[in-house]
Amino acid sequence: MYMSRQKPNPYIHAPTTIKSSTLQDQYDVIDLDPYGTASPFIDSAIQAVTNGGMLAITCTDMNSLGGSHPDTCYARYNAMPISKAKYLQELALRMLLGNIARRAAVYGRSIKPILSVGMAFYVRVFVEVWEYGPDVKNLSLRIGNVHQSVQCPSFHVVPHGQQSKHNEHLIQPTRAPLIPCCSESGGAFKTAGPIWLGPLHDQHVTKEAVERLEDLGINNNNKKIMKKVDEAPGKDVEDTNSDNDQVQLFQHIRMKKELHGLLTVVSEELNDVPLYYVLPDLCHTLGCSTPPIKSFKAAIINAGYRVSGYHKEAQAVKTDAPNHVIWDILRVWCNENPPKSNSKKKENKRKKLAKKNNDNNTSVDINTTRGEEDKEKAKETKMTVAEKILAVEPTIKVDFTIPKELKEIKKVCRFPKNPEAHWGPKKAASGYKRKAEEIENQSQVKK
Repeated sequence: MYMSRQKPNPYIHAPTTIKSSTLQDQYDVIDLDPYGTASPFIDSAIQAVTNGGMLAITCTDMNSLGGSHPDTCYARYNAMPISKAKYLQELALRMLLGNIARRAAVYGRSIKPILSVGMAFYVRVFVEVWEYGPDVKNLSLRIGNVHQSVQCPSFHVVPHGQQSKHNEHLIQPTRAPLIPCCSESGGAFKTAGPIWLGPLHDQHVTKEAVERLEDLGINNNNKKIMKKVDEAPGKDVEDTNSDNDQVQLFQHIRMKKELHGLLTVVSEELNDVPLYYVLPDLCHTLGCSTPPIKSFKAAIINAGYRVSGYHKEAQAVKTDAPNHVIWDILRVWCNENPPKSNSKKKENKRKKLAKKNNDNNTSVDINTTRGEEDKEKAKETKMTVAEKILAVEPTIKVDFTIPKELKEIKKVCRFPKNPEAHWGPKKAASGYKRKAEEIENQSQVKK
């Protein structure tokens, strides 16, 4: 199917009596909020929105974006998810944004995400669409794949393109990672993507939105705010009336505290770091107790790296620190707080691993006289993932002292509870006609 690059005219069937100069070629804002996936409507929306206009897109098919149905996800979004990855919430957002960016590039357009969030059981993105050639040409720098270890939470993000060392304007294919297997656990990698590697939000917009909410009295009584606005010196009557109108309109927003908390967390996120770790998942791999998340983040900051949270996961650790730094911090934590060695779960894992090695004829008999190398290989095959990781000595100095920037945290409603019990997507609608007929029959019997 051939699709023209010419701007579409939504009023093509308008009466001929209307002058063409009064017709608008494209829309400023288009909101896609279907039941399920918005994939079939994205191409039309990209062509119908004006240059610099906004697309608001909602997708509720988290069963496919979350990895439960990878074949469906690949068919809809041309991206492969990872079902058991703990960062699947952000991965879903980045697969959606990557799909929008690649479709927009076909029509010579680029996207700029303004706000991308995971809400309840769906994802929603707000993106601006621009006709800007350099961004289209450099799209491969912001699209890439994720290589996830199958035995531990370590992952690597690799973009599709890279800038030439001799010419910044020349884009070259990126080099594959020179890691045949995970350097921490020795496991193989599984690949997800392609995903969007650029920013998820416009930090200037989110911070300004937070300031406006605070100015409207999100943490104070609105009546006091209105009184202060009325008594403010140097303001005209029209200005005070407009400010009071804004405060009164804001009183009708039901989830204003949750909205303020969400935008606050979003404004604090690292915008140039894709994906995140989950602290309990890291500790589960080692079988150790979970350190306080503030202390863990403090160790990352003291090591010279940046760290933040994620708006959908309370225990998320989004950082630019490499994998070995994360594991070094946990190695030091395990030295101070040793994990239990006589765990039944560990023994069961050891037995399963030994049985698997025997079935694949990969294990080596230690009692045979094959030399010290064979003995070491046999020991490594029978080691659990936790033992392999903890067998390595830390290479950095770890300091759990909490810095000042982590002590000064704004108190907001960051992760609100569900509004009701059994909160989530409901079953497909069924039985409404039958129930309506029963109610109608009962009313007729009473008459």
